[in-house]
Amino acid sequence: MGTDYDIIVVGGGHAGIEAAHAGWKMGLKVALLTMNPKTIGKMPCNPAIGGVGKGQIVRDIDALGGLMGKLADRAGIQFRMLNESKGPAVWGPRCQTDMYLYEQLAQETMESLDGLNILAGEVLSLEADGGFWRIKLASNQSFSARAVVLTAGTFLDSKMFIGREKSIGGRIGETSATALSKSLVKLGLALKRFQTGTPPRLDPKSIDYRKCEVQKGDEQPQTFSSSTDPKTLTNKAVCWITRTNEQTHKILRQGFAESPLFNGEIKGTGPRYCPTIEEKITRFSDRSSHQLFLEPESLSGGSIYVNGFFSSLSAETQLNALRTVPGLENCEVDFYGYGVEYDGIDATQLHPSLQSKKHAGLWFAGQVCGTSGYEEAAGQGIIAGINAALYVQKKAPWVPGRSESYVGVMLDDLTSIELIEPYRMFTSRAEYRLFLRHDNAAQRLSPKARELGMLNDSEWHAFEQSQERIVAVRHWLEQNSPTSEQVELLLRDSGQNPPQDRLKWMSFMRRPGVSLSKIKQLVQSEHISQLKFSLKDIEWLHIYAQELYSGFYERQKRDIEQQRKMESFPLSADFDYNQVDSLSAESKQRLLAMRPLTLGQAARIAGVRPTDIHILMRWFNRE
Repeated sequence: MGTDYDIIVVGGGHAGIEAAHAGWKMGLKVALLTMNPKTIGKMPCNPAIGGVGKGQIVRDIDALGGLMGKLADRAGIQFRMLNESKGPAVWGPRCQTDMYLYEQLAQETMESLDGLNILAGEVLSLEADGGFWRIKLASNQSFSARAVVLTAGTFLDSKMFIGREKSIGGRIGETSATALSKSLVKLGLALKRFQTGTPPRLDPKSIDYRKCEVQKGDEQPQTFSSSTDPKTLTNKAVCWITRTNEQTHKILRQGFAESPLFNGEIKGTGPRYCPTIEEKITRFSDRSSHQLFLEPESLSGGSIYVNGFFSSLSAETQLNALRTVPGLENCEVDFYGYGVEYDGIDATQLHPSLQSKKHAGLWFAGQVCGTSGYEEAAGQGIIAGINAALYVQKKAPWVPGRSESYVGVMLDDLTSIELIEPYRMFTSRAEYRLFLRHDNAAQRLSPKARELGMLNDSEWHAFEQSQERIVAVRHWLEQNSPTSEQVELLLRDSGQNPPQDRLKWMSFMRRPGVSLSKIKQLVQSEHISQLKFSLKDIEWLHIYAQELYSGFYERQKRDIEQQRKMESFPLSADFDYNQVDSLSAESKQRLLAMRPLTLGQAARIAGVRPTDIHILMRWFNRE
C-alpha cells in the first residue's frame, strides 16, 4: 500500500523547518503539518539567534546545509561576537533579529521549496499502521507517511499562566495539542512535564532611554552562514541595559502568593539557566539588583523585549515592578510575561538519531525533547530530518559524534542523561571544544553534508573555493616574514621586545598580545598583490585559531581516539545485562532501562560506574 508522503513533519517551529527542509533537500516527498501556516518560523520568546554555545550550533547547522544561519543573517538587525575576552574556541556569534522579518523569510523559504507541501490542521492521533504512520486531524482528514518527525514545541497538553489566570495554549493566541499528547501516551511513550516562560513586551515610546546604558553591534559584524556576504548585513539596532533594585524586588515578593511557580499551580520543571525574575530574587537573595536587557523586536515597529524579566506573576505585579526600574518609570506594557507548562518526551526513549527506540519510523526534535532555545531545536531538527530521510532510503542512520559538533554533544546528552530540567547548550558541555569552534564548522561537517545530499553543487563548490583560499594563505604565512617595521607594529601594544631571529608571519599568531586584526590589516594592506585574493573574516579566524591551539591538538586527538574506540564498541540493544554477575545492581538497572548502543553511551549513563564499563568490555571481548 502506498503512502501520501515519505516524511511528515508535525510542527512549523525552528526544529520543524530544519527537519522538513532536510528531507526535501535529500530528494524525498515531504509535508510540513502545522496548526497555522502563518506561524511557521515564529519567534515566541527572545528576538535573537545565537550566543555562547548556541552560535556554534547555528554554524553547525549551516555547515550541514540547513537554514537557520541564512535566515538569521537576512533578518538580523544587530550582530555581536560574545565572549571575546576569552579564546576563540568559546566565542559565540549572536544577532538581534527582526522577529517579524525572520518569520516572513522562513515562510517564504518553505513555500518556495518545490514539492514540499504545507498542510494545516490539528493532530488528533498518531498511529502505526502496517509499516507506515497514519496521522488523523481534527478536520477528519488523514495522511500517511513512512516516517514522521514530531516537533510539537511547547504545545503538548499545554497551559499558560499569568498570576492566578490560567488558560489552555502553548503561546498567546494559540491552542494546545492535548489530543496528540494523549496519543503519544497511548503509544506507550513516557512523557515529562516541563515549564518555561517569557518576559513582558513594552511600548518603545514609553521608555526613557537616557537612563539606560547603550549597547551597539560590532563594528565588523560576522555572519552565521558562509554563503552570506558580510556587506549585506543590517547592523543598525541598539539595545539598552538597565537594572532592577530593592524596590523592584519588594514589589515582586509581595506578588509571590499569586505566583503559579510558588503556589503549586505549575508542577513542571523550568530551565535553571533561564530563571524567572521571581526565581532570581529568591535564589540570589543577597543581590540588590539584576541586569535587564531592553531589546527591539524589529526596526520597523514592534515592542521592546525585556530580557531578564521572565515572569508568570500577575499583570498588576509585573507593571508595578517594572515601573521601579530606571528608564521604565512610565512604561506601558504591550504584552505581559507568562508561564507555559507542557508535556515533553523523555528523550532517553530515543536513539541518538532521535528516532524512537520503541517505534521505528517515528522521530522527535526540538523543545518537545526537553531542550530550551531556538538553536537547540533547529540542531535537533536537521538531524531528525536527515535520519528520517536515510530511513526512507533504507540507509544506515548518521549522528555526529561528540568530537565532531556541538549538535553531536547535545544529541548524546539528551539521549543518555535523564533530564531533570530543560537542556541548554553551553561550551562547557563539550569536552573537545578546542576542536568544535564556530570558525571550523564547515571543515568538520560539510564533507559529510555533501555525502548525505545536503549540499548542492554550487554550495559544495563554494566550500572547495574557501578551502583553497585558506590553504594558499596559510602556506604564504608559513613561507614569508614581516619586515622589521611590521614586527614593531605587531608588538607595539604587547609589551614584548622584537625577536632576535626573523620569524614567519604564522609564528606571530601564537604570540601573546598580538591580535589577529593587526596581522590581517598588515597582510591585506601590504601584500594583497602576492596573495592574489583576500580572505573572509571567518577564514582568517580559522587560520588563527588552528595555529593558536596547535600545541593542544595532539593531546586532544589522543582523547578523541580513545573516545572513538569506546563509541565504536557495539552493544546489543536487546542484551540482558542480568547475565553479567559482576555488574553492580544499579548499573544493571540503568543499562536495562537505557539500552545503550555503544560502550561510550553506556559510560555516560548516570549510575553506571567506570569499573562496570571495564567489566562489559571484558565480557563482550570474551564473547
